[in-house]
Amino acid sequence: MKLKIKENHAGTMILNDGTKVNYGTIRVTQNMSKLIYYTGKGLREIYKPDMADEVKQKAKELKKQDEKMLMKSGHIAEILLSEIKELN
Repeated sequence: MKLKIKENHAGTMILNDGTKVNYGTIRVTQNMSKLIYYTGKGLREIYKPDMADEVKQKAKELKKQDEKMLMKSGHIAEILLSEIKELN
């Protein structure tokens, strides 16, 4: 099955095992094997609309971190494209 991956898109992906996961597309790896994406946690804490000033400050700090740090904290993840059944 061919997946249509949209840049800067947030939605829900359904994995081959039936699990539903919130995601925000960052990019597909150069070899086209993995999707790098914001997790539900990352979307909530970095891009939530109508944030209070305190939360906005935390979001600014998170945006300054590199991908490796955001992966360690669970804000960004990667998944093999072969593990994704559907993107919405």
